[in-house]
Amino acid sequence: MKKVLHIANWYPNKWDNLEGIFIQEQYRVFSKVTDSHLINVQVREGTKLIQYKYIKYSENEEGYYILTKIKLNKILEIFTTFLLLWALIKSNYKKYEILHFHIAYPLLIHYFLWKKIIKIPVIISEHWSAYHFNFYMPKETKKLDGIKKIFKQNIPLITVSKALLKDIQKFSGTKVFPSTVIPNVIDEKFFYYRNTEITNDIPVFFSVNNWRKIKNPFPMLEGFAKLHHQGIDFKLVLGGYGEEIEKMKAYIQTEGFFEKVNFLGKMDKQEIADMLAQSDAYLFSSSYETFSVVCAQALCCGVPLIGPKLIAIQEYADDNIFLSLENNNSNEWAKKLETFVLTRANYNRKEIANQVNAYLSNKNIAKQYKEILDVWIK
Repeated sequence: MKKVLHIANWYPNKWDNLEGIFIQEQYRVFSKVTDSHLINVQVREGTKLIQYKYIKYSENEEGYYILTKIKLNKILEIFTTFLLLWALIKSNYKKYEILHFHIAYPLLIHYFLWKKIIKIPVIISEHWSAYHFNFYMPKETKKLDGIKKIFKQNIPLITVSKALLKDIQKFSGTKVFPSTVIPNVIDEKFFYYRNTEITNDIPVFFSVNNWRKIKNPFPMLEGFAKLHHQGIDFKLVLGGYGEEIEKMKAYIQTEGFFEKVNFLGKMDKQEIADMLAQSDAYLFSSSYETFSVVCAQALCCGVPLIGPKLIAIQEYADDNIFLSLENNNSNEWAKKLETFVLTRANYNRKEIANQVNAYLSNKNIAKQYKEILDVWIK
């Protein structure tokens, strides 16, 4: 087994046990085929000028933190680099064959400097949608040059989808680096086919999210309003929280179908999995995703998808299990929802789960990871 030191900026921690949990799940699957250790290296907001903390979470997971009230980005990047070098030294980095960074920025912002000192091969895993949106800055913003430089140093890159890989290539202006796609890890303890078929009298639609503007819920809700006004019966279950929730409730109330909607609030994995087991379809409304863990979770439970035609989701969901919208507008939503109401009996949950598990199973992901390390790190 190769000896790998994983370094993550986002990771479940003392302050937020759900932060970067998708990275923890990926790390634990990768660890099945490697001799692995993980350090969470992070500069966080604090109440003092600067404070250092070390926390041991498990035998193989540790956290190194600087807490600071400084907010100047360049200073935070420098703090991150010094903290990273300190954590590498404390972790005895020389005993590892590979340094695997989960999300490049800010951890690798000064890699072009310290790579001459710490001469261990580096690889990157990326999950971040910020590349697609140019970090929400104008394209020629100079402060992005340092991030772009990371991807111009021939560092091998793992992305969770081909769509994200293209985003990073476009953002950085280069395609010249080794790369591969390994999908996000799905927690198989919770998300699996439960050997039951759905027999709801009326269709039950489910969606869970951090409901922000970027998740674009209103075309979907407008589609349900059209169904309601046509006299088509349904139940809509909305989990999650966010800045748009009160507006969503107000719209549903105004359109007169509030009695058909159930808001569940913040949900944990077990609650999401249990709700999927009761649902006929899972809905997503965003106009962009790098992967969408929750869509993959739904499919692993055998639940078909309805939502905009997004390339990242089409990488693991074809037309047999994904009823995609040509345009993300209210008319198209109403059309697809009505189609699903008429055809929902045609979806076989066991077949859906079997189809996606061929690609998304933890066993397959671990195998891919081992194979790519054998190619990249001789």
